[in-house]
Amino acid sequence: MNKKRDKKKFKRKNIKISNVELTDIDHFTEDEVSVEKRAEKKLIEKGKHSSKRDLILKQGRILEVRSNYKCLVKIDKEDLLCTLGGRFKQVNFETKSIVAAGDYVNVDVSSDPRIEEIVDRTNTLSRFSDNDFQTEIIIASNVDQVIITSSYKDPMLNLGLVDRYICAAKINNISPVVCINKIDLAESMNEITQVGKFYENLGFKVIFTSTKTGEGIKKLKKLLKDKDSVFSGHSGAGKSSLINVLQPNLKLKTAQISDYHRKGVHTTTRSRLLEWDFGGYLVDTPGIKTFGLHRKDKEILKGIFPGLSALAHDCKFVNCTHSHEIKCGVKKEIENGNYPIARYESYLRILESL
Repeated sequence: MNKKRDKKKFKRKNIKISNVELTDIDHFTEDEVSVEKRAEKKLIEKGKHSSKRDLILKQGRILEVRSNYKCLVKIDKEDLLCTLGGRFKQVNFETKSIVAAGDYVNVDVSSDPRIEEIVDRTNTLSRFSDNDFQTEIIIASNVDQVIITSSYKDPMLNLGLVDRYICAAKINNISPVVCINKIDLAESMNEITQVGKFYENLGFKVIFTSTKTGEGIKKLKKLLKDKDSVFSGHSGAGKSSLINVLQPNLKLKTAQISDYHRKGVHTTTRSRLLEWDFGGYLVDTPGIKTFGLHRKDKEILKGIFPGLSALAHDCKFVNCTHSHEIKCGVKKEIENGNYPIARYESYLRILESL
């Protein structure tokens, strides 16, 4: 009896599966992807607009995201701690945070304040993680300009990060402003102006500031007046110190750079929307060390990277990426000394990362 059971088990193990077609889970046709995207878009639209009745909705603006489901919202002149409506938790937004500082939202105030709708954004400043899924991290939304803050020294100026911010700003129709802080640490003013000359020649606004000497503060204040701006940049660049000089009553926390590796440390832990007393708003953001772009933007990188597209008229190939191709007009201009090699290397690093 036992032998018969063993034979049956043996036969079962060796049965060959036939007439069964297994789908390759790593392969999707364009039609399948587009259907999936349409379904996802429908979910997102459903998440934006509430179908509930008898709501008392008031529009406000998110000042700070405390967690994924709790936000501080300014409605009229009152700051309310609001929760997110339940359906938002069921929607996949392909983003790390459902809402962001600067978002306009409709809040139901009939009982405990609850965010029921997110008003369509005019833009977002976002960076993306470098993992396979490329999660979106929204830094701020609905802003006019980004003040790309970098220090001249302590920590050292990182123009590669500035390039990435400029590209992200262009993608999202946000005006970039390059702010080079801590210029009091430079040996000469000529040394400083040479750094910003490349961006100025391309038409970008460049401001040189120092919280120690007051240099550039009035110019920066004039640029910020009556606009919604986001301050973002490298950790330790002095964003919070600049904001404190511009408006002392905000009393933002500041910190010295690390004595060990001469790099910045985080003092701002989450993005916050603050109101200037001279008109306009700012979003103060945590300092970052890397700024990832999305892989879908690889094709347009050559057209948005500072100053590169103007050199491409002599390229042999229309789809030239200015990296490995022969008879590349951009590489020819670089060889002739008409474009900084350091900026070209920055372009290649971004291209390789996408």
